[in-house]
Amino acid sequence: MFLLEEVLIDYHAVIFSMRFESEIVSEDILPAIRKIIADRLQKDYGYTQEEVAAKLDVTQPAVSQYLKGKRSDSEIVKKLKSDPQINLILDDAVSNAAKNKKFGSEIREIIKTSRDKGLFKERFKDAERAL
Repeated sequence: MFLLEEVLIDYHAVIFSMRFESEIVSEDILPAIRKIIADRLQKDYGYTQEEVAAKLDVTQPAVSQYLKGKRSDSEIVKKLKSDPQINLILDDAVSNAAKNKKFGSEIREIIKTSRDKGLFKERFKDAERAL
């Protein structure tokens, strides 16, 4: 009986610790990208939190948390900011957001570039592909 319980415990540990790539992107990487964009919109363009919220299509309290670093991992933010290629794409995203233009393609390009460069390989290492 103890062996069966151990197997079930191990099974549950594996199932509940498994993460999909899409979860890593939505829970870890996207908040860091939003934090950087929110910072730049406020610092470079002088937008209020409410204005930034409208451009990012999130709430003002969410923007407040992004700006305070409460919704993002500082290591991810640092890695994104330190990559010159990603910074160029971020510049385009911020510029488009400031002009009320769509910037989803820039977000996708940042995610793809960071993954292709292996910036977050430790996070994706054991991740399951959903698609």
